[in-house]
Amino acid sequence: MDVTKDTIQIAYQLFLGRKASDAEINVIAASDMSLPRLRNVFLNSREFQKSFGVKPAKTAEQTPDRRAMVHLHIPKTAGSSLTRIIAPHFASGTQLPVSDGQLGALAAMPEKERRSASFVFGHLSHGMAHLLPQGHRYICVLRKPGARLLSYYNYLYRTTDHHSQKVVGGQKMSFGTFLEWAANPQSGHRNEVNNGQIRRLAGLKLQRDRASETELLPAAVKNIVASDMIFGLTEHFDHFVQRLHALGLIAGTPDMRENTAPHPANLAEALATLTPDQAALYQAFTGWDDIFYNICEQLYFAQDMPKTGAI
Repeated sequence: MDVTKDTIQIAYQLFLGRKASDAEINVIAASDMSLPRLRNVFLNSREFQKSFGVKPAKTAEQTPDRRAMVHLHIPKTAGSSLTRIIAPHFASGTQLPVSDGQLGALAAMPEKERRSASFVFGHLSHGMAHLLPQGHRYICVLRKPGARLLSYYNYLYRTTDHHSQKVVGGQKMSFGTFLEWAANPQSGHRNEVNNGQIRRLAGLKLQRDRASETELLPAAVKNIVASDMIFGLTEHFDHFVQRLHALGLIAGTPDMRENTAPHPANLAEALATLTPDQAALYQAFTGWDDIFYNICEQLYFAQDMPKTGAI
């Protein structure tokens, strides 16, 4: 993909939150760089890191960290495996399972009880930690959107104790039919399948305000690079576990994956069965998450990249 002046202007607005001057655009345009290279330049720029509070990863300190660890479990990203790995490092009486739908009950809990929580986990969105007076660290795992969407469909299809299984599996829905059904808000799954990763990472407030994807994406990027966030990638899960060990957040590097499909699905085969309208739905449901994932993948491995000059 060619990097045009319009592309450069969009990059400035997405990564730096401002419009570029003609001189800035001309400098980059004259360098004849690729789109991945352009992304790397912005991610490694001092202006981006200063604007979004990016700080070098710190090694574990000797003083105890009393902040709660909050696992934002995004469905079908190996989140159950991550919870299983992290949980043993916290006293069982201080672990608190909760979801977005239960935040009202959490807010009603006495402050002393909320303050005692050391590990909070569940299908949560960014921003819930304001309910934790002891401070917090977020942790989450992201996954390539197409694979996550297909895995979500297969999970609903085969999981007999899920309330939607009778609809999805009972009616033997195809992947394409599932996309059409999930597109209806009454299905209860639209927010999850429709670029659900940027929605969860942008936060509940923007979700409730029905913010557009052009608002959700910058908010999600800002939150994922914040100093209170640790994130990994499903496709590099073992590497992430090793990183958590190196940071002193877990004692070892266990090999455990929960809730995986008995037979891995083939995304290309599933996409080949879609009608043109269903394919358009698929693109709409994954397009913004794809942009977000590509940014996050570069960020995740940014520490291995040579630093470039400032913008």
